[in-house]
Amino acid sequence: MTWQQTIDEEKEISYEEGRTEGKSEKAIEDAENFLKADVDPETVAKCIGLPLEQVLQIKENLSVKV
Repeated sequence: MTWQQTIDEEKEISYEEGRTEGKSEKAIEDAENFLKADVDPETVAKCIGLPLEQVLQIKENLSVKV
């Protein structure tokens, strides 16, 4: 493997990690917005694809902020 191939692979890994992190942040933001609109946490979890436990934690954190 050449030096350039190694750098290219590391860039690709960083890019994919960034995309994954961005998707996760967007899902959390969406969950917060749905919960603020009084959507049931189970529905939020199903629609956004987050675990119910995580949605419930987000809801609890929103209660503390307000």
